[in-house]
Amino acid sequence: MKKIFEDIYIGSDILAILNKFFKDFDKVLIFSNDTVGNLYFEKVKNILKDKDKIFYFSIKDGEEYKTIETILPVYDFMVDNEFSRKSVVVSLGGGVVCDMGGYIASTYMRGIEFIQVPTSLLAQVDASVGGKVAINHIKCKNMMGTFKQPYKVIIDIEFLKTLETKEFKSGMGELLKHSFLTKNKDYLSYIEENIENIKKYRNDVLEKIVEESIKVKKYFVDIDPYEKKERAFLNLGHTYAHALESFFDYKVYTHGEAVSKGIIFDLELAFLRNKISKNFLSRAKEIFEKFDIDTDLVYLSIDKFVDLMKKDKKNSFGKIYTILIDEEKNLSKIEIAYEEIKEILNKYKENFLKASIDIGTNSCRLFIAITKNEKEKIVLKKEIVKDLEIVKLGEDVNKNKFLKEEAIDRTLKCLKKYREIIDDYYIEDSNIICFATSATRDSSNREYFIKRALEEANIKIQCISGEQEAYINFKGVVSSFSKEEIKNKKILVFDIGGGSTEFTLGSFEGIEKVKSLNIGSVRITEKFFLSNGEYDYSLSNIEKAKNWIFDNLENLNYMKNENFFLIGVAGTTTSQISVREKMKIYDSKKIHLADLTYQEINDNLTLFMDKVIKNEDIIGLDSKRKDVIIGGTIILKSILEYFEKNNLIVSENDNLVGAILGGLNDRNYR
Repeated sequence: MKKIFEDIYIGSDILAILNKFFKDFDKVLIFSNDTVGNLYFEKVKNILKDKDKIFYFSIKDGEEYKTIETILPVYDFMVDNEFSRKSVVVSLGGGVVCDMGGYIASTYMRGIEFIQVPTSLLAQVDASVGGKVAINHIKCKNMMGTFKQPYKVIIDIEFLKTLETKEFKSGMGELLKHSFLTKNKDYLSYIEENIENIKKYRNDVLEKIVEESIKVKKYFVDIDPYEKKERAFLNLGHTYAHALESFFDYKVYTHGEAVSKGIIFDLELAFLRNKISKNFLSRAKEIFEKFDIDTDLVYLSIDKFVDLMKKDKKNSFGKIYTILIDEEKNLSKIEIAYEEIKEILNKYKENFLKASIDIGTNSCRLFIAITKNEKEKIVLKKEIVKDLEIVKLGEDVNKNKFLKEEAIDRTLKCLKKYREIIDDYYIEDSNIICFATSATRDSSNREYFIKRALEEANIKIQCISGEQEAYINFKGVVSSFSKEEIKNKKILVFDIGGGSTEFTLGSFEGIEKVKSLNIGSVRITEKFFLSNGEYDYSLSNIEKAKNWIFDNLENLNYMKNENFFLIGVAGTTTSQISVREKMKIYDSKKIHLADLTYQEINDNLTLFMDKVIKNEDIIGLDSKRKDVIIGGTIILKSILEYFEKNNLIVSENDNLVGAILGGLNDRNYR
């Protein structure tokens, strides 16, 4: 353990030092969030003595909970447990927890002591040091806060080893910011020389860079503790960053990710004003790239973005201020003009928001993402929104060949909601792709539905063929892999929809064979298991359904001898994983590219047959899917049997992603 300042300690496995500091306090509140608490509360309890005076309180995890509404119950808890002016708050967590714990301590009884125990790299080099504590207002970040220095800061490097890669990179963004604020060239050189050691979490290297980063911040804090002048330079990148975070309601970019982009924004301004060279700007981008940190600015509605920049707390008199840097790393706080912001953002027009909507037989889905036009190829950069609603547009289309009026109304209601979400992101009409699949193309009144969608929801629908759907499915799936991962390998992608199932055989080089079959979860349910509003899953009906499936699958006989691995997309396959994992909250990260075995599908089918027939809920299964999940699972199981496969890979990337990537405009399928 090393004491780098009077109140800051750094090392590995040093939490036991807290016992030394707690002797002077009558009560201790360990304040954290649910994620960190679940990881570390037990460890902390085992380390700490005087357990009778130590209390624990956790909040929900996320920037969106950094509000007055979240901390009011904390005050209640402290009052109920008779915390006094001789008590202390310990912030155990990342930047949000450190900011909030400090704010609670600085306002409870007009101020009590607090100790920062930052668990993220971002918090260790930023939020825990300097004494700025705050909470967010609904319209602006860190709008309500105070200045109060922590009693002690305990930086334990071991915490960093449990961080997600995304969170570690977020901290590196803030840490790299400090390398631009110091004229000590050795610091940046040390980072560049130890990139692999940093990525491998080597203790001595992590301690070194965290210590040096803190020293940079501490320098500005000590000469200007209340941010009247020089301390403002620590806000390099923050004017853009705070506006970006606000635009996306603090749910898309971590603070460090946003700051990384903000630093490039400020450097673009410096380049625009001839303060730095193109080489300086390029080298800065390369440093971030070495840590896989994306620094491309996002091209958003300029007027909306400027309005958000004006709301930053550093501004006044309606002017926007940011930090200017030159080649010698001289810093100044300057006003930036609207035309300059516009010119900088226009350089990044190739990084923009796109939306795709899939109107299926059973569900309607929305996907919004940041994409980049890269050498005439669209690349998916970041997922923004995913939403699904069960609308049952294709209800009885199999029998009647037309869309019911009430089904159209349900779907239009969903489309109106999706249009509002899209408009909130100021996405241009040319970047909205909406396509309808089997239920719409099989109906006699599809033109009526398409016309109403345009008139009432301002959504232009493309009714696509099964082959087109198969193509964009394949394009979406392939985007999940690098060329090396599936080089010289064939994959068969299938999408069990409500009315049809699409099969696409190909490789990274392209598509070889495409087939759309009229077997789907809704179609099979209505054809074999639903009669006069009653479901009948008798063995004879199941046998008839399987024979029908296999008769249709014979159309794929020419694919049978190919050497490939199976990839399944869409609701039937993803539901298998969420049920297997008993997900109370759907987690895309656990589902995407998960392996699913034949036995697990069979076990799920047995579970569905038992619970669905009894009308009982199943953990991990959307209740709105219950009426078609048995039929869909029978199709899924039959596909594996037909191709004699024991497992498949489940992909979250499907036709929604393929459409975003420009699949409907590709010439390949035409």
